[in-house]
Amino acid sequence: MAYTTASIFSLVILMNACAKSEEKAAPEAEPCSKSVRAEWDGSTLRHAVEDCAEVSLTARLLGSGDLSVDFEQAKDGAWVPTISSTTGGRFSALVLEGPWQLMGTVEPALWRQGYQSWSWSGVMAIDPIELDEDGIPVVGGDGDAVTVIHESAGTSWWVGLLGREDGASVLIGQQGALKTRFFTAFDPDTAWAVWGHRGDEIVLDAGATLRLDPVWIDVGTQPWQMHEDYADAVIGQTGTALPDEAPITGWATWYQYFEDITEEDVRDNFEPAARLGLDVFQIDDGWQMLWGDWQADEGFPSGMTNLAADIQSEGFVPGLWMAPMYVHRQTETYQTHPDWWVRDLDGEEVSFSNLGTGDYAIIDVTHPDAAAWLTEVIETKVDEGWEYFKFDFLYAAAQVGLRHEEVTGIEAYHRALRLLRSAIGDRWMLACGAPMLPSVGYAQSYRSGADIAFGFDRDPQLSYLRWQARSTAARAFSNGRWWWLDADQILVRSPMDKSEATGSVVANAISGGVWMLGDDLTALSEDRQDLAMTEAVVEMRGQTPVPDAPLASVSGLDGGPVLELSTPNDVVPTVWRFPGGEVALLNLSDSTITLNGPGGTELLSGEAASPGPRVLSAGAGEIWRP
Repeated sequence: MAYTTASIFSLVILMNACAKSEEKAAPEAEPCSKSVRAEWDGSTLRHAVEDCAEVSLTARLLGSGDLSVDFEQAKDGAWVPTISSTTGGRFSALVLEGPWQLMGTVEPALWRQGYQSWSWSGVMAIDPIELDEDGIPVVGGDGDAVTVIHESAGTSWWVGLLGREDGASVLIGQQGALKTRFFTAFDPDTAWAVWGHRGDEIVLDAGATLRLDPVWIDVGTQPWQMHEDYADAVIGQTGTALPDEAPITGWATWYQYFEDITEEDVRDNFEPAARLGLDVFQIDDGWQMLWGDWQADEGFPSGMTNLAADIQSEGFVPGLWMAPMYVHRQTETYQTHPDWWVRDLDGEEVSFSNLGTGDYAIIDVTHPDAAAWLTEVIETKVDEGWEYFKFDFLYAAAQVGLRHEEVTGIEAYHRALRLLRSAIGDRWMLACGAPMLPSVGYAQSYRSGADIAFGFDRDPQLSYLRWQARSTAARAFSNGRWWWLDADQILVRSPMDKSEATGSVVANAISGGVWMLGDDLTALSEDRQDLAMTEAVVEMRGQTPVPDAPLASVSGLDGGPVLELSTPNDVVPTVWRFPGGEVALLNLSDSTITLNGPGGTELLSGEAASPGPRVLSAGAGEIWRP
């Protein structure tokens, strides 16, 4: 049954799964069990087992012309919205909104996702939120790299879960992002799910239909399991294959040398990296002439082909950083191709300065000549011998704007990622600065948090580690399903003391993903090198541990790791349980805490202990094997 823009319909989702047993002798039913029956009567969608959770969502369309919307249920239980037009129109947004109810007494918290790799993800309290002129929550963070500071409280990109620690949760997420942006929002009374509404418009001809990405809605009392079920549902929709390679180990240049890297620095680290048995040796930003002029600068006199060959001859996989979607305006490529660049909706070229370090345009991959040029650039790097690619600032490919072809930003992003994947073949791709859900299916690893140090503050900071670990914890459900998480490089150098260095190692271990070191190995003491590469811990990568009480780690939303220095309000779960039986204890707060230890052998120190209290200083971590 369809409804026009003028005649708003009610999409009511009564999601109750707290079945009760009338007979005392019968086993007690699982609260909010999965045996939920869905009913669609033409205007109302019902999931009805009482006393658990309820969310009632009214749909409305934003756009122009003759538009209507209908929902149909997919085989896996997701709901697919279809926009239709009899006489033609322009689609701008589909909005679902309405009240929610959850059983339980603890104040509800929102487990939110930020837009891209560096965006704030975690658990936060819910409060009244700001609405725009259309009555839709103000959401941000989906522009360039700087706009991550505009992520909004109460909103969540791609998927969001509202839950009570002692009761029920409701999860609303897009089941694959192929067409439009999608975000959810929750305040103390209302829930929203929004397709579009970020500047893209889609034209519908008379008699045409537009099938949007499905929405996945779930209710339960296990918020971690609900996220895993959602991740599996996305795989079912997108056809994504699980990672078939183990998470790599490696070393990268950025957090010691930043853009000042030279070929000499790279070669100096060969010997200690070989001693540690690392897989990948990755050169980060600073090796190239300019972004978009991907040739070696004067700091790499041997050239990139010779360097890749030498890295390989030392026993490593050659790895290279690139920001493929940006081109510096001083390059010949930019200056000789005026029609290759993404323009904003006013017709001006989209600009990015990377905090004043450059002047960049976004390449339009829908332009056939621009796409051919970019393909040749990447294939040249493959021919040089590079086997591991860290593709950075990928969000640029998805920015809303005018392109050679009339596509949405999300459609342009998929065009770009398909191009990159085709150009590198089956070689390893790390997606960094990447919108989370649209990146599923392209990369072997995904960067899950913001930077761990900065050119203006190069020393490791507990605050930076805490900020990163909180975001990685929020995204850990995707590890081993969509990709391997990349929690950023492990830093264990001074001024971190040994206790804080253990926290850095454990923070990476709980990601379950790749294991990349970031210190200058020539200056790092062997005992710190050995700590960072503790064999029993490194061998655990590829497991996805589960935190105790994930909704209890309520943090404060802020614009980035540097702000955590002045306002330390992030909370990282302190107890994580691995599928193999190991238990991680982690204290990334600024104070000493006491946790109940499981006993056994502590893998970083070799200490043996019985179950009982463990006192962890600020920044410390332990991993226990029974």
